[in-house]
Amino acid sequence: MSTLVRFAFPNGEDKGGLEADIALAIFAAECVYGRPRVRMEASYLVAEDGTACVVQVDGESGEAAARIFAGLTSLRVGEVGFEVQRRNAGELPSHRPGA
Repeated sequence: MSTLVRFAFPNGEDKGGLEADIALAIFAAECVYGRPRVRMEASYLVAEDGTACVVQVDGESGEAAARIFAGLTSLRVGEVGFEVQRRNAGELPSHRPGA
């Protein structure tokens, strides 16, 4: 089952910097697990305004990428500069247009 890891940045961050950090985290995970496996087990989305980055984790290599991103993030903004929430993808409320 997929896990979504949401990194929230209350003060907003530079989107380019966040994308560079997640790309580096994915590259580091690829060095250990191989590119095909990481591509199947990790994906991400960075908010346009730099207030969030969501990482979808589907296995051990995706978990590694999320953890590496957390470490890079703590270097960028400090331990108190971001929040992390984990959710199973199946626990998210479904969106129904017009509801």
